[in-house]
Amino acid sequence: MKHRVLLLGLGFWGRNWIELISKTDRCELAGVAGAEQELRQIAAQYQVPESICFTDFREAIRKTQAEIAIIVIPGALHFEADTMALEHGMNVITEKPLAMNIEQAEQLLEAKAKHPELKFMASQNYRWRPHNQAIRSAIADGMIGDVEAVEVTFRKQEDLQGYRAGLEQPLLQDVCIHHFDLIRFFTGKDCQKMYCRSYRPSWSLFDGRPSTDAVMTLDGGVRVTYSGSWAARGRETSWDGDFKITGSKGCLTLDANDDVWFFEHKKNDAVVMVSGAQQGVKLEKPQMPFTEMAYGFHMMMDCIEGNTVPETTLEDNFKSYAMVCAGLASVESGMEENCK
Repeated sequence: MKHRVLLLGLGFWGRNWIELISKTDRCELAGVAGAEQELRQIAAQYQVPESICFTDFREAIRKTQAEIAIIVIPGALHFEADTMALEHGMNVITEKPLAMNIEQAEQLLEAKAKHPELKFMASQNYRWRPHNQAIRSAIADGMIGDVEAVEVTFRKQEDLQGYRAGLEQPLLQDVCIHHFDLIRFFTGKDCQKMYCRSYRPSWSLFDGRPSTDAVMTLDGGVRVTYSGSWAARGRETSWDGDFKITGSKGCLTLDANDDVWFFEHKKNDAVVMVSGAQQGVKLEKPQMPFTEMAYGFHMMMDCIEGNTVPETTLEDNFKSYAMVCAGLASVESGMEENCK
C-alpha cells in the first residue's frame, strides 16, 4: 500500500516537494493546501483532483486521511499545523523553522510526547549531501582523532525573497540553523554555551543585521568559531559554508566546490620560517541513491514501514534550534548564553 501524503504549502519549497511526491512510486498525494492561484497552477500541472485541493490548511488536515503531513507553509503557522497534524494521527515532516521561539518549540515537544507512536522529523537536508556524509564518516572512522576545534565561514550575497527582507537577524533567523545542525552532525556533540554578535555592513540590502560572529562551546569542551555574512561582497562560499574541523591527527576541510580534503598533521623537526602550500588528500564522496529532501522523505517512509526512528527527530532538531535561540538571546543580552 502506498503512503498517503498531505502537502501543506505551495511556495518555492512546496513546489519542490510536490515534484518529488509525483515522482515517488511509494506514495500518493492525499491532499494539498495553498493559495488559490497556486492551487490552480499545481492542479493543472500535476493533474490533482479538485476534491483534494484546499485553501485552508486546517480543513485539509481535518478532511484528509493522510499518513504523512509535509509542512511547508509560512513559519508562523508551523506550530499550529504540526500539532494539529499530530492530533489527527499523522506522521510529520516539517521544513524550517521548527518554531517561532524556544517556548513554542518546547510546547511542540510536549505535543509530540502525547503521540509516541507517530514519527516527527525535521527536513535538515544539508546533512544528506554526499560531501557532508563523507565528513561525518571520516570523523567517525577516527581520521583526524578526537575533534577539538571547528571553524566555519559563510559568505553569500543577499537574498531578499519573501519574508527574508523584513527579518531583524536574517542570517541567524533563516540560514544559521543549517550550519549549526551540521556542527552537531559532524561532531556528534551538542552545544552548551554560545556568545554571539551581529552587525550590518554599510552596503547591505537588508535593513536588519545579516552578518554574525559566534563562539560556541560543545560537549567535552570542543570550541567552535563561526563567522557568517549574508551581505558578502566578492568571493562567496557554498550554502553549506567553508568548514575546518581539527583533531590531534590533522584536519578536514570543506570548500566552496563541495570538495572535502584531509590534511594530515606532520610534526616539523625544526622551526619553519617559510610555509608552503600543504597538499591535502581529497576524500571520495559516497554514492547515494537519494540526497537532500528525497533522502529524508524515503527515510520517513522506511521508518514507518520498519517502526524505526528518523535521524532528525523533533527531539534532535530541538537541540539545533536551541543553538539559534541562544545566538539570538546572546545578541540581545551581549552576554554568553546557555543552550537549552
